[in-house]
Amino acid sequence: MHKPKLYISGAISGMPDLNRLKFAKATKMFRDKGFIVVNPHEICQGISADQWNMCMRLCITSLMGCDVMIMLDDWQSSKGATIEHQLALNVGIKIYPISTSLQELEA
Repeated sequence: MHKPKLYISGAISGMPDLNRLKFAKATKMFRDKGFIVVNPHEICQGISADQWNMCMRLCITSLMGCDVMIMLDDWQSSKGATIEHQLALNVGIKIYPISTSLQELEA
């Protein structure tokens, strides 16, 4: 069975430690179940926090190669995550909250 490629989206800017722990936990959870996961922190590794535009461009490019976007529970407070969400809606990428069951993602 084909497992979809997942993109994790949520608040980063303005969050303590750029919300790394929440992204890392979500990434580990899905990778441990055999999913390919795209984590914005891994994409933008080495890019300073003040280079938001550059990081968003890289993240959006990566998002376009994914089947599903997983929304962390804080995404609505994030400018970047709301842009990613709207783009995913517009191009037909499936969007699920982090609370979605793994079986539903594989369906």
